[in-house]
Amino acid sequence: MTKEQKEEQTDSKSSTGIMERGYTPPRLKEKKPRYILIIILNMIITLASLYVYHSFILKPQQNQNIIGVDIKGFLEKQKVGMVNGKISEEQFKANMDKLEAVVNDLGKRKVVLMSDVILRGAEIVDIQ
Repeated sequence: MTKEQKEEQTDSKSSTGIMERGYTPPRLKEKKPRYILIIILNMIITLASLYVYHSFILKPQQNQNIIGVDIKGFLEKQKVGMVNGKISEEQFKANMDKLEAVVNDLGKRKVVLMSDVILRGAEIVDIQ
């Protein structure tokens, strides 16, 4: 092809609607980002996720971490049983082992307190 034929082809391409380099039609121009809308949506999503986390994930974990054990009542029963002769020394040791097993079974992530210390709001476990 000669130079004239190549020029005619490029002229005919531009007139037929084929895009040239560097040319963007008006409908494809980049839109400016709406920063205020992005910031507002980001804040809404962040606040909603924090609300869900604090309301449904964090609070149930906090309430279940403290458990009271009625050790004083348990020891009173053991004392009365020993005095009355209903419980032997071997049974007393077995009951104390049972107390230790119950406390250990509550879990490592739970705080175990005597029920006398807890005023309200925690589960109290009674050992029989």
